[in-house]
Amino acid sequence: MDWASFGHVTIGAARRALSAFVLTLTYSRWIFLRFFLDQSLENFLRGHVYAFADLRGCLRHLLYDNLRSAVAQRHGVAVRFNTRLLELASHYHCAPRACAPARGSEKGAVERTVRYIRDSFFAARSFTTIDDLNRQALVWRDEIAGARRWVGDDRKTVAEAFREEAAHLLPLPEHPFETDLVVPVRSEKTIYVRFDLTTTQSRPKPSAGR
Repeated sequence: MDWASFGHVTIGAARRALSAFVLTLTYSRWIFLRFFLDQSLENFLRGHVYAFADLRGCLRHLLYDNLRSAVAQRHGVAVRFNTRLLELASHYHCAPRACAPARGSEKGAVERTVRYIRDSFFAARSFTTIDDLNRQALVWRDEIAGARRWVGDDRKTVAEAFREEAAHLLPLPEHPFETDLVVPVRSEKTIYVRFDLTTTQSRPKPSAGR
């Protein structure tokens, strides 16, 4: 699993970075991708939740490059994972693992997937909203990426290999992992508060009666 950057988009008056959360299954090479407007920890966790729901199952092991959302600290082979990621892994009963530094072979699959997404899906792609882009991404995944010949046996497609692999995924828990971030805000002299590069009108408090 990894983040991939796809330039910038304009949302209203704000210029936002466009990123994709990308997951590649090691056996079948089945892909999950979802675009977000930042690479925050909350969206990183949401990417997992959306991916597991799409796969209808959980992976036993999750392999990451040394991105900050996954690896909080590293000393040689000793890795301390982000606390929130460990909470998600506990919720889904899976185990995170970190790629060894400078070991390109361990993350080659997801890097090749990102290049494939850039060339086959995103190049010259037009979309109206982030939801429209994500809808198009899964249609492309099902109809184009899933129809590729499977690397293990070119008589099969990636989709056919995934159907075999899906039988070995862990069952989903009853409820998805909670990824919402709740932050208290306070309006000052005006009735507005700033939220995610936009300004929102706050609800005024009722005045006390006499």
